[in-house]
Amino acid sequence: MYVVRNKKTKELIHMVNSSRDIDLKPEEVFREFDPKTMELGRFHEQRLPEEFTIEEGVVKEKAAKPRSAKAAAEELKELKALRLQQVSQISLSERAMLIPDHELLNAALGGIYDEKRTKQIQATVKAFREEYHRFRAALEKAKTAEDVAKLEPKFPTKLQG
Repeated sequence: MYVVRNKKTKELIHMVNSSRDIDLKPEEVFREFDPKTMELGRFHEQRLPEEFTIEEGVVKEKAAKPRSAKAAAEELKELKALRLQQVSQISLSERAMLIPDHELLNAALGGIYDEKRTKQIQATVKAFREEYHRFRAALEKAKTAEDVAKLEPKFPTKLQG
């Protein structure tokens, strides 16, 4: 990718995708190119880094600024909330594969299923709930994004009881 920007303000003026085999002159990239006020850079990907410099016609990615401890803590908090929401959805989906919603309602009404079936449904729902709470407690203890990524729920795969 080629980029043309103002030397003084660093404001982007023009961008264009490039081919690896073809090297373009500044005027071929941007017809109004002015070497006194503009600089041309080429990046090896068809995107621009968030922060970059241009050195000898090459776009160089700047190292990311270190996050503050407060920003890192907020990102971790958001990651945990997102992961908990995902696991909640997984829990409901996997439970529905074992026990469809209409069977939950029938068991809750009572008198529709025999006692053994009702107890299986109750035990399975309880096992899903306990695993969700176990996962949430482990997630709360996670100190890093890597810790969060390592956590996996272990929901029942068959009826309990």
